[in-house]
Amino acid sequence: KAKGKGKGKGKAKAKAKAAAAAAAATDEAEENGDAPAPKAKAKAAAAPPADLSVFKKGFKLQAKADDGKFYPATVVKVGKPTKPDPILINYTGYTSASDEWMGFDKLKYTLPPKPPTVKETVKVAGGLLKRIEHTSKTLGGCTMLFSAFVPEGAADKKFPVVYWLSGLTCTDRNFAEKAGAFKLANSLGLVLVMPDTSPRGDEVPDEDPKEYDFGKGAGFYLNAKTEKYKKHYNMLDYVTKELPAIVEKMLPADISKAGIFGHSMGGHGAMSIALKNPGKYRSVSAFSPICNPTEAPWGKKAFPLYLGKDKKKWSEYDTVELLKKYEGPPIRFLVDQGTADSFESEDKKKKNQHQLRPEALLKACEEKGVALTLRMQEGYDHSYFFISTFVEDHLKYHAAFLTGVLRWCPDSLPSSTVYSSPVTPPTTVGQDIECLAAVAFEPKKPLSLVQVTVGPPQKGEVRIKHTAVALCHTDAYTLGGLDPEGLFPCILGHEASGVVESIGEGVEGFQPGDHVIPCYQAYCGCCQFCKRPDINLCTSVRAYTGKGIMAGDGKPRFTYQGQPIYHFMGTSSFAEYSVLHAESLAKVRKDAPLEKCCLLGCGISTGWGAVWNTAQVQRGSTAAVFGLGAVGLSVLEALAKTGCSKIIAVDLLEDKLKMAREWGATHTVNPKELPEGTTVQSHIVQETGFGVDFSFDCTGNVEVMRQALECSARGWGTSVVIGVAAAGKEISTRPFQLVTGRKWMGTAFGGWKSKPQVPMLVDLYMQGDLKIDQYITHCMEFKEINEAFELLHKGECLRVVLKF
Repeated sequence: KAKGKGKGKGKAKAKAKAAAAAAAATDEAEENGDAPAPKAKAKAAAAPPADLSVFKKGFKLQAKADDGKFYPATVVKVGKPTKPDPILINYTGYTSASDEWMGFDKLKYTLPPKPPTVKETVKVAGGLLKRIEHTSKTLGGCTMLFSAFVPEGAADKKFPVVYWLSGLTCTDRNFAEKAGAFKLANSLGLVLVMPDTSPRGDEVPDEDPKEYDFGKGAGFYLNAKTEKYKKHYNMLDYVTKELPAIVEKMLPADISKAGIFGHSMGGHGAMSIALKNPGKYRSVSAFSPICNPTEAPWGKKAFPLYLGKDKKKWSEYDTVELLKKYEGPPIRFLVDQGTADSFESEDKKKKNQHQLRPEALLKACEEKGVALTLRMQEGYDHSYFFISTFVEDHLKYHAAFLTGVLRWCPDSLPSSTVYSSPVTPPTTVGQDIECLAAVAFEPKKPLSLVQVTVGPPQKGEVRIKHTAVALCHTDAYTLGGLDPEGLFPCILGHEASGVVESIGEGVEGFQPGDHVIPCYQAYCGCCQFCKRPDINLCTSVRAYTGKGIMAGDGKPRFTYQGQPIYHFMGTSSFAEYSVLHAESLAKVRKDAPLEKCCLLGCGISTGWGAVWNTAQVQRGSTAAVFGLGAVGLSVLEALAKTGCSKIIAVDLLEDKLKMAREWGATHTVNPKELPEGTTVQSHIVQETGFGVDFSFDCTGNVEVMRQALECSARGWGTSVVIGVAAAGKEISTRPFQLVTGRKWMGTAFGGWKSKPQVPMLVDLYMQGDLKIDQYITHCMEFKEINEAFELLHKGECLRVVLKF
């Protein structure tokens, strides 16, 4: 075919024919209501691009013919870029005879998306801060940047990821440069990802004149619907779909364990995104979020421009409105709001008054029964000074739900509606109840299964119907006459679960039908012990529980044949019904299996807490565990989840040492197999250099407690006593062991603040981060309780669960 005009005319006719066919197809599609979106026009390039590597043989583009029109063509060869016409093209459908060298001014092409590229890497806080550039298909092909912090040790493992969404006018750099989050993120083992707040680039539309609260820098984390903005402003899909895919490819991040938080507009984004994607994010928090944007000036300005006039579409991006129809799995929010925040002023004369509306969020959560920790921080404003003050607490919160290592406690209890639902009160309210109980009439004797009377709850008390109870060595210890506080006759038992039957006068936070776990370590939230962040030794009812009576009238609620039966540890779970102080109950979610969660009332919770709360073991530490019953195994589980580099398990039984290796122990020691004259502590010191960073006694044997202390490292070693010793026993060691820097500590219920934190342990179990089922080796009927104690004494079980 001749080149030049002839070719141009032929091409023009072919193109006209194709255009007519396309128009006919489009008319038919429009009649069917499924017309395809118009294709984006290719961009002309007057100068050669910086990267010529895309112009490989076969690259498709459009070339300008002699008639001045552009036609489909393919690259045949690339010459030297210094040549006037460096690209040899072939018009589609023509022979090689029509190949032509052309300059970039006669070519139209669309460059393929750039693969994600690390543009910058900086070492900070032991980890690496990376800045990654990529072409975003979701945002209309614009070039995007996001920052990401990667903790040290990423060469051989993946870490959970937390996405930070910034506020109005911000980029991916604000949080990275101002928040001061990386040191703790490195310690907790969290990848932090910080995307931009909107699409960027000259081709991205905006309003004229440009204002700070709309357009670039103010994408509001939604998918735009209006014609002007829908191509580029799709930050919802970018954050939830495109960005995680790049993160998974480019970073050592486990995107299945993700949390999300943000500030102001980003706080709105974090909460609304979590509600729109139930179960996708395990943790959600915010600083000064725009809680109710459909009622806020910022939202009223942005939403019509992005979404149109239909307010129903606005509500799809409003946290308060989304909460009203949320039907996903249980969700929890942590929100910090400064009381001096200028954007939350109610002064109608101020331009930015009432933008944030935290009171609307609180009301919505209360009505829906969503767990919200809303902290009004006195005197703080809207700035990064505020964020940097509390960001570490937010990271601990996220780490708890992403790693299963719970080191965070809410400042207050959630609304009474959380985990509650209306039920019909039972007919037994206000009446005595006759029920089966296992009574310890005297020490060192089997329990007696008898019918006892359980009185109604008085002021500040709750009566519950037990679902299941597990046996603990503390019960056996008291029954064996070894407890100096042991009172007889009594009803033992403290590791249980049940359902609220009725409540006494003045009780708040509970109603009939609530699922609960009795907690021998009470929590009032008001005493000086509860107010201290790391102490759980509540004094509110301790004077009464130690005497086996109730605070209301100084008497027990149990009687047998008219004679009082003492309570035990404030719980008394070896009975179908029991009455407890409201301070001794933790309300939990109703979808959690009570026959499993009963174990959280004592033993395994104590082991986890001894590691995370009392000792505060950090990633990379070394540790030794003495005694491998249920508590010892829970210590092993906690150490393994923390990421200890060496875990030494010590026990006299080989089958327990074998189990320890399955539960995370890296080394095992049987003292009976050590050479004569070699002590356990000297062996461990020799194997580790100077001893372990942390050691734990789970035996209750005072000699073993000494071994545990003396195998810890001089200068910094910490040893934690968990096991309860018999009455009259004392611990001893040479003072030099403590003079040289070792710490000897004890723990009660693992340091957990029962009412606020036990429900969180249930959450972690329900999402698969904590074991419970594996500790249960036997399930029996309650009437078989004495046979169950025989299994416990013989060491043939971890935990026996008795069902009522």
